[in-house]
Amino acid sequence: MVEVRVELRNGGLEAFAVIDSAESPIDVVAVAGLVLERLRQGGVTTPVDEASVRRALEAGFRGPAPCTCEVLIAKGRSPETGIGAQILPFFSVRDTPLGKDTDPFSAFAQNTTYPGDVILRKTPPSEGIPGRSLLGDPIPARPGADIRIVSGEHVEEEDGVLFRSSSYGVVLFHEGHLRVLEALRISDDRLQAWMTVFPDARIDEDVQVQKLLSALEILGVREGADRQAIAGAVREARVSRSPVVDVLVAQGRMPVDGREADYRLVVDLEKKAFKVVEGDRIDFREMDTVRNVSKGEALAHRVPGTEPVPGFRVDGTTLKPSHQRAQGLKPGDNTVVSEDGQQVLADADGMVVIREGKFHVVDQYLVPGDVDFATGNIRASGAVRIRGQVNSGFLVEAGKDADIQGDVWGAEVTAGGQVRIRGALAAGSRVTAGKSLVARYILNSRVEVGGDLEVALSITGSEVYVKGKIRAMGAQGAILGGEVNAALGIEARTIGAPSARTRVAVGVDLRVHREVEALQKEATALAAEIGALQQTLGRDFLKDPRVALLALPPALRKGKIEVLRKMQEIHKREAEVAARREVLAKLVVEGRDAHIAVAGEIHSGTFVIIGQAQITLTETIRHAVLCYSPEEHRVVWRRM
Repeated sequence: MVEVRVELRNGGLEAFAVIDSAESPIDVVAVAGLVLERLRQGGVTTPVDEASVRRALEAGFRGPAPCTCEVLIAKGRSPETGIGAQILPFFSVRDTPLGKDTDPFSAFAQNTTYPGDVILRKTPPSEGIPGRSLLGDPIPARPGADIRIVSGEHVEEEDGVLFRSSSYGVVLFHEGHLRVLEALRISDDRLQAWMTVFPDARIDEDVQVQKLLSALEILGVREGADRQAIAGAVREARVSRSPVVDVLVAQGRMPVDGREADYRLVVDLEKKAFKVVEGDRIDFREMDTVRNVSKGEALAHRVPGTEPVPGFRVDGTTLKPSHQRAQGLKPGDNTVVSEDGQQVLADADGMVVIREGKFHVVDQYLVPGDVDFATGNIRASGAVRIRGQVNSGFLVEAGKDADIQGDVWGAEVTAGGQVRIRGALAAGSRVTAGKSLVARYILNSRVEVGGDLEVALSITGSEVYVKGKIRAMGAQGAILGGEVNAALGIEARTIGAPSARTRVAVGVDLRVHREVEALQKEATALAAEIGALQQTLGRDFLKDPRVALLALPPALRKGKIEVLRKMQEIHKREAEVAARREVLAKLVVEGRDAHIAVAGEIHSGTFVIIGQAQITLTETIRHAVLCYSPEEHRVVWRRM
């Protein structure tokens, strides 16, 4: 008797026939039929060949005795494992471990890569072929083993399969980590770029140079590339067979700022702290405060402007230059540019002043306060206006008018035009006015005026010489003491005082008379001196001094020559004196129309000169006009 059962094992992948039989031999055909029946009953859907079952049974039951055994009678389809991933490198070294002191550029120079180069390609693992059990169930296959690659710096990955370099340098691959060590360095300010150049034997020299230039552009270096430096480094690397490190391959340019044309003053406007005068003596009043110039005088040199030049960074960024405005002073009023355009000249006589960022030539110089040690003496070729006073010991010189808001106190003022002093003129001051003088009052001072003089109050204890008229007709107008001389006349409220010796003169310039007298005395003295020298030389010597000198022994000639030279000097001075006397003679005023008008009193004791006559008053005269009488050749007066 034969018992047959079928067992599915290994997940239904294999079918075993388990037979227990007492017969020997067994009926293989009958048993095969039973096995096939049992397979169908067990749900096996995979077709099983009856012939193959018989062969398996025959092989399993070859023995003569009955047995209990099991026989593999059918198999499903086993799954096939996938093929593992593969790496196809495009560089020479598959593994690049870095030791502690390893220089990767030298150690792996052969791994040179350029932007866009394929570094390696990975073939992905296959999925494998699934199997199928005898019951018809699928059996999954195991995929092939994968290789993990980690993309590092400057590596671009495409679908996990293709790995490209995004920079220029050397490829490093160790323990699945892939990166490119960049051989390009750009400065933080992006004005310079350095590159390490490797000896690349895979390509020729010109191609390598071009690839490096292309790499620079791809990596952002778009301006300033130095092809010659790159070509030289390529040749050096090939000859030495080693990298050339830090080659300056690109250089940017800083912008050059432009500037407007500027002007550099050639006149010195700096006020000095003091001036050394008369040897080693220091005068703290002399500061060269005012800078006077003449028309046509150079004031400044023109510094030409420059055009701005843009710069650039190696990445192509444009660096914009600035256009600087002129920082210095600019030409102002009464200035003109020279014909060659290189200088600024004064267009008028005047003073150089700085105002609102320009240098001007003005005909009025303004002192905003007092004339003192802060300003020093004022010497101006034009007009001067002083808002304060002129302090003791200081000097004001004006080529034109001088207008002083305050007092002139123990100082000196000289002007070519009018002088106006709105305060007092006192304390030993000296004023010289080319045209006229207006003051509040004059006290213990000396005044010379080329025109008229007018005071609001009084002239006291002063020396006053006026070529025009003097007017002191205010409620307190007076001339008290001193010497007052006006060529064309005097009008005053009061003249003289019992306690003050007063001397007034009109119709004559007392200074001219005094100079004429002095010149007369000098002429007399010169004539006497010439007579004495002539007597010393002798009449015969003077007939022909040249012949007389030649006749003298050499030892005696020197003395005679000295006498002759002195005579020549005296004759020269005598001619000068004569010429000056002629000039002064023309300046003497006849004074026929000059007079002194007194609205109040002219006091007894006042010494009066009118033209050719003079008198010391012995009585006080009120409301009178004093004048010269040519018929009587004396000073007379009449009521106003």
